[in-house]
Amino acid sequence: MLKHISLCVLFMSSSAAGIAQTTIETSPIINAHLHATFERNTTLASVLDEMNENHVQVAVLSGADKELALKWQEAAPGRFLVGASFPCTDGIYPRIYPCFAESNGWPDLEWLKEQFASGNMHVMGELLYVYYGIPPTDERLQPYFALAAEMAIPVGVHAADGPPVRGRPKGCCPNFRAEFGDPLLLKPVLEKHPTLKIWLIHAGEVRFHQQAVALMREFPNVYADMSILNSVMPVDLHQNLLESFLNAGLEDRIMLGTDNMPVKDIVERLERFEFLSNEQRRKIMFDNAARFFDIEPTSAMPSTPTY
Repeated sequence: MLKHISLCVLFMSSSAAGIAQTTIETSPIINAHLHATFERNTTLASVLDEMNENHVQVAVLSGADKELALKWQEAAPGRFLVGASFPCTDGIYPRIYPCFAESNGWPDLEWLKEQFASGNMHVMGELLYVYYGIPPTDERLQPYFALAAEMAIPVGVHAADGPPVRGRPKGCCPNFRAEFGDPLLLKPVLEKHPTLKIWLIHAGEVRFHQQAVALMREFPNVYADMSILNSVMPVDLHQNLLESFLNAGLEDRIMLGTDNMPVKDIVERLERFEFLSNEQRRKIMFDNAARFFDIEPTSAMPSTPTY
């Protein structure tokens, strides 16, 4: 089962600080979407520096490389929830580096089960079946969903029709099928595994926004992170879609995710949205993810990193 991660819950209350109620609170953050990667001179040190500077207590870290994400977790205990990203066409991740190459892009199921049982891994995903060119109902994915349901492991799926062709590296994902990013295609999976926890990475983006809303309203164990919408996409679009989720009664299931974009810029957007209350900002930045990923707040600070 998913093991609890303890962390400190620290934020500046406007009432405690004697400041007007309109003041933005400084909330702790859980980043629901981060990749362990070799790109853009990314290192564990640079990631942890950004996390510490922006009050990010925990990041959900997916890795296609079999060792990198686990090494980051070992070096910085308590800061990451690690998951495997797959399937990868011909054992190559969409950013063009090896991805479970020894098994043609799919992690061994027994190995994965051992990682969950030992606490080395806590989540499954990002699932890349859209890139692989298969729907979530494909028979090859079913043992993984069954394992996640059995062990109460949250599953993150790529729920969007992007990235656009011009944004993909040369050689990326020749079998990419945008239509398989439709969140409603997950309905048979959830009906078969009613306790399965799924979060929609990219929240359906624009094309599948209404489908994301519909799935989340039907299944209370489905959450979403708005990565890319909250950074690369225009701010007005981000605002409109976020308001749509709130108007649908889903404010308790929207999470902050960066997809390796600067977290500071995303937080500043949320702070500028006057339609959000401090309570709603805190839900998006921390509370919803803490509930979904079973993270227990305590009075203890996170472990000191040893990178």
